[in-house]
Amino acid sequence: MSKKMTCHIVFQTHWDREWYLPFEVFRHRLVQVMDRIVSGLEKGELEQFVLDGQMAALEDYFEVCEESLKEKVLHFIEEKKIIIGPWYVLADEFLVSGESLIRNMEMGLKIAGRYGETQKVGYLPDTFGHVSQMPQLLQRFGIDNAILWRGIKPETSEFHWEAPNGSSVFTAFLPEGYYQPLLNEDHPEEQLTSYVEKVTPYATTSQLLLTNGGDHLMPKHGNLMKQIHELQGEVEFVSSTYEAFLKSVQAEIPADLPVFVGEMRSNEHIYVLPNVLSARSYLKVQNQEMEDELTGYTEPLATLAGQEKYPLRYLEESWKLLLLNHPHDSICGCSIDEVHKEMETRTMMLRQRLSSIQKGSLTHLGVQDPMFSGAGRRKPFDDNSVFTVFNPHPRPFTGWMSGEIWLEKERSFRLQDENGKLLTPVIKNKRKGRHFASPLDAFPDFKEGTFYELDFYVEDLAATSLAAFTVVEGSYEEILESQDSVIENEYYSIELDEDGTLSLLEKETGKHHQGLHRFYSTLDAGDEYNYSPPVNDVKTVAELEGTGKVRRASGVQELSYDLKLVTPSGLNGDRTGPSEETVITTVEITLTVKEKDRKIDVSYVIDNRSRDQRLRVQYPLGTSVDHTYSDTAFDVVKREAKKDEAFDAVKQKEVPVVVEPSLSFVRSDSGFTFYHRGLQEYQITRMEEEDSLDVTLIRSVGWLSRDDLRTRGGGAGPNMETPDAQCIGTYTFRASFEFHPQKSMGRVATEAHLFRVPPRIYPGEAKGIGRLVEIDNEEVQWSSLRRVEDGVELRLWNPTEQEQPFSLTPRGERVNFLREPVLNGRDTLKPKEIATYLIKGGNKHE
Repeated sequence: MSKKMTCHIVFQTHWDREWYLPFEVFRHRLVQVMDRIVSGLEKGELEQFVLDGQMAALEDYFEVCEESLKEKVLHFIEEKKIIIGPWYVLADEFLVSGESLIRNMEMGLKIAGRYGETQKVGYLPDTFGHVSQMPQLLQRFGIDNAILWRGIKPETSEFHWEAPNGSSVFTAFLPEGYYQPLLNEDHPEEQLTSYVEKVTPYATTSQLLLTNGGDHLMPKHGNLMKQIHELQGEVEFVSSTYEAFLKSVQAEIPADLPVFVGEMRSNEHIYVLPNVLSARSYLKVQNQEMEDELTGYTEPLATLAGQEKYPLRYLEESWKLLLLNHPHDSICGCSIDEVHKEMETRTMMLRQRLSSIQKGSLTHLGVQDPMFSGAGRRKPFDDNSVFTVFNPHPRPFTGWMSGEIWLEKERSFRLQDENGKLLTPVIKNKRKGRHFASPLDAFPDFKEGTFYELDFYVEDLAATSLAAFTVVEGSYEEILESQDSVIENEYYSIELDEDGTLSLLEKETGKHHQGLHRFYSTLDAGDEYNYSPPVNDVKTVAELEGTGKVRRASGVQELSYDLKLVTPSGLNGDRTGPSEETVITTVEITLTVKEKDRKIDVSYVIDNRSRDQRLRVQYPLGTSVDHTYSDTAFDVVKREAKKDEAFDAVKQKEVPVVVEPSLSFVRSDSGFTFYHRGLQEYQITRMEEEDSLDVTLIRSVGWLSRDDLRTRGGGAGPNMETPDAQCIGTYTFRASFEFHPQKSMGRVATEAHLFRVPPRIYPGEAKGIGRLVEIDNEEVQWSSLRRVEDGVELRLWNPTEQEQPFSLTPRGERVNFLREPVLNGRDTLKPKEIATYLIKGGNKHE
């Protein structure tokens, strides 16, 4: 060893809030670990302890610990002996939105600020890969560094990590990972020597980092500091913190430090566990629904209601509830069943909470009245003879509206907008039923009526506004069953074939596509982390059950049909192939095409009876494709089509990753785009004469982790059964697809946001409320519109490779994520740039 090395020993514990044990069991363990940390600090056995870079663990502890212990912990935080922050939870980066990542850090910094000073460290020790924009997110919070492990195989343990917009952070890579409880051993000398020998070849300076600790571990009892001092030799061992290590290593880094650009999903060095993208896909759907309810409807609607009525505390607590589902072992679906049942309970609570906050905002706006005897325009038992449409987007909306209204008396009708224009709705379904209401000043009761599921076309709904529609005399159009076998609009003609797939004609180009919407199942002998086909795999292709049904109305056409898959019931006893028993999984499909709309909407209702399998839907692309594009947090990433797939991994390695992540859409070189909610894993596969986009719908497995997979050479967690991960039951997924090679990437991202957050119908009458904010560039995306202490905050981002100028009305001041002014703020977004604007006052504008 040519130079004297310094090894910074950081005492830490990595705290999976829930994983192979449920939250409350882990919390009790946390109490025990915290007792030991406090004892170690009091006795001088520890100098500092890092509490895993997340604040949720500290809050969980404070909820149940004795007040005397809380005071001791607060004292050690004040003395910077217990190191806290900056995140609220250590979230997965690919399965949550970019806005959720921002709120995660914002929440963590805010809570840490209540107790003391936060560490300014981009701590990402165990996330299953890293999104491309993380350096930009960290920089916007004033953090210029990152510490990480998975997703990259660098030649050095120090490098610069650069986001697509050019933002860069100094990054420390953990060659041996974060799980290193070496000083917990009785005789740690050999382990420390071995560790130093392993990590030194990666070092570009004389500074090394040892993260002494691991998952849910407490530091050993005894004089650890004395042990450290006795270990001095060729390497100097010092008790340290991440911030102290980063300061020391950055003082020595060479000028030619490597630069890594973009996202990190390589598994050459360590597992990235890629098929968590599709484990328990129902959780992904629920999470995106709640993200959209919060940022798409609840916050903008509350913002419209004004500063004085903005439920800041209520929304913060709602964000906490959402974020508690975002740790990687939670949202990734790779925990025991009990954990994921609790996640669904949080989602249920959050859904109730957000619906109630939205109703409260409508009350503040005078759209609804919760009082039976109130003076408001819409009483609790009034029907929807007048209803309101909310457009949360900061640009006008023209397109089809879908929703449901109820009328006390069954009748035919038309709709009239605020300008007196008459609209003819298409009634897709109607049913008799009871409307329930519970006024604040009267008994709850029911009212009989008729519920109408309807579609209607609107033009120029104002940006970030509410618009009233009135039910008036006239005749609606009812969608009726037709003898035709084809549905069509000005863009497509679609027909159901005998094999249960679709034939589609692009009318503008004359191109024919066949074999669309092929559903197939293969066996899966993997676990919640990795797909792994058995040696004797079986592929089952769905068959058409009966015939299709076409319904037509002016402007709206539907094709409904049923498929069945006769699959093995699961794996055989030795997991090498199919069981002898078979089961039937059914898929109910409804496709909808509308005039003036290129997107073909799809609903899949799947009654899954198959275990140990992977169910996918396949879209042949008509050609060979070299690349796809899919969205992640604040980015659209160009991805090489990885069509060569391996299935046999060597020990402690995964086979190369072939599946790709997607938040909301996938676009191919051919111009085909697939929009979705919660279907976040896709793959490009070869067919005989063309490539296809294969989207995973359900992956059925029965184990948290196994150590006998073909595709991963070792375990990824405890070998525990998870029967609910087989996903037996009925699941509904929504998607949309289109063929449009000329559509720009910014417009595709806009369509994806509209797919997930369409304008929505609410009961009540909106009058004279006005527009809140508007932008004039349809390439520019928004992720957040909310009230803050001194105005309205709007977050924008540019998904394209081109600079995007825009006008913002009313004008705002550009700030960073901490709401500090940004010099030379401008109404132009550089390629891949994220920008936040503060509109002082934030009054509504006509």
